[in-house]
Amino acid sequence: MHPKLLLAGAYRTLFLGTPAPRPDPLILWLIPMVGRANAGDWNRACALLAETLASLEAAHYRNWRVLLCSQDRPEGFVEGPRHAFVQAPPQDMAKGLSDQSVKARLLARHAARTCREFAYVSHLDADDLVHPDLPGWIAADNNGCGYLVDKGFMLDAQSGRIARMGTAPGESPFWKHCGSCGYFAVDFGRQKFPAFHLRLIGKGHLNYAPRSRRLGRPLAPVPFPAMIYLVNHGENVQTRRGHDKMVYLARCEVTDPEEAARIYAAFGLRKRDEPAIGGLIEVVRAPRAELA
Repeated sequence: MHPKLLLAGAYRTLFLGTPAPRPDPLILWLIPMVGRANAGDWNRACALLAETLASLEAAHYRNWRVLLCSQDRPEGFVEGPRHAFVQAPPQDMAKGLSDQSVKARLLARHAARTCREFAYVSHLDADDLVHPDLPGWIAADNNGCGYLVDKGFMLDAQSGRIARMGTAPGESPFWKHCGSCGYFAVDFGRQKFPAFHLRLIGKGHLNYAPRSRRLGRPLAPVPFPAMIYLVNHGENVQTRRGHDKMVYLARCEVTDPEEAARIYAAFGLRKRDEPAIGGLIEVVRAPRAELA
């Protein structure tokens, strides 16, 4: 058995009681972002982050926060009641192409220091898109354990082509491809060692379900396609590791233009007239008065 599974069992026995969710839970997104020195194109990475943040701003549920960790603060990222920046140390490339696990630990510690609410915590990549109904659905269901996104879509940032994930037989579930798939219940105000709880879950999305079960917090499936995994923009960690996601996209592509249009509308997306540095797709921004 993996050591983290053993530790999770011990932590559950010693420190976790029966889940006790509270009304109007906080939805907390932890975003580890590549630094300027290691980005393929820093301006493109910032443009992709802007679309991710725009998808959060479009959420109908408003009790949420974002913690962003990087070596460099992206231009346009302004700290406020819902946004905070966590400074990361310089990346040691000798330890691998990605330092997301380091940033995940820093984000968990910062959350434990600054949050006092019952929350559903998610590791969100700085290029993925959230369905506007997802935070509100989680808050309304509020099962006290957490959720796993197994239905969603893969979207080609350059062409706008889209593929289904986990919606029918033969399709791979969303959580097998994308790390932005888990929402974990953490009671920051009452729970002992909440940062350690998040560390036990870790950043590897293939381990989210078994480790959450071991903690006594099994993840329930979200019943609708709730996330978009954005690919083919040059900043995906999996692409740097040689994993070609376009093979899956071609196999499960949505070829009906009307169906693709419905998916775009559900996520509040549109195609730009001309590709921008972050790709062809953008999130439709609502007027500021609607976001209050």
